[in-house]
Amino acid sequence: MILLSLIIVLALEFHFKIGNDFRGARDFSWFKSLQNKLFDIFSDKAFFEGWGGVTLILLLPPIILMGFVNLFDGVLYWLVYLLISVCILFLSLGPDSLEKSLKPYFDSVDKGDVESAFKHSQALSSLKYEKFNQEKESDEKDDSDDVEVNVPEADELVRNTTRQILIESQIRYFGVIAWFIFFGPYGALLYRLAHIYSNHCQESEFDEHTPLMDTVIHWINWIPARITSLLFLLTGDFVNGFYRVKDYLTDALADNWQLIAETGIAAQSLDRGVSERNVDENTETLELVYRTAIIYLVFAALVATLS
Repeated sequence: MILLSLIIVLALEFHFKIGNDFRGARDFSWFKSLQNKLFDIFSDKAFFEGWGGVTLILLLPPIILMGFVNLFDGVLYWLVYLLISVCILFLSLGPDSLEKSLKPYFDSVDKGDVESAFKHSQALSSLKYEKFNQEKESDEKDDSDDVEVNVPEADELVRNTTRQILIESQIRYFGVIAWFIFFGPYGALLYRLAHIYSNHCQESEFDEHTPLMDTVIHWINWIPARITSLLFLLTGDFVNGFYRVKDYLTDALADNWQLIAETGIAAQSLDRGVSERNVDENTETLELVYRTAIIYLVFAALVATLS
């Protein structure tokens, strides 16, 4: 059932490319309403300021979903489970495809507008914090002339964009898929809601939960990041890549995004530092992401066989 759902959703996302048409549903606006309701009810309770509040906010939707599915039995249960699995997995991806998000960047590069390309590259990130680009602009900044933008050189810009593509592939696709493979639609939903709520906390919606969500994001990505890294290597230069990142794989505190980025770069036999292959490197990184999505189907089939 997991494998069938995954095949259907990946076909819709990568072959038919209809995911962008559902961006509104993928924003999970209902989750923000749920947060506000829980804040109104429990914000004055001591437990809500700690792990109790985080657990309630993140686990309540998957538990409700599980309860709904378990209302059915027999053949009807499996039909409902398949429908729910396809819907939840499909909606948990994105919200936009990498191809759509990168189009303004590639258009700016084609025009030779490095500053615009830099802004579009930075806007690619789903994270409200940035590990690799210290000059990331805040969303509140406008395009007025008095805002000084420290634009990197073209080769540095290309390499930073490569890192962004690799990290975004994990957040938008592979993290969701990995949790779906192991825990079905409930895992996929939990993974997506955790990232959404982490970003809400970064926006100071509930400051007490911000450090807790940093911990949650680290650990829900720890195993998926290592699975994705190994699959990157299987689609590219395994020996070079494994030698470069082997110390990250068993380090519990290693930065997951650093692991993803460096593995993807090494899998393409690219040197560390800045790019020497201009924007073609970004295009080839997208192709690596698409190949890895196919390998995830093989991984899902293997897990289904062993389970």
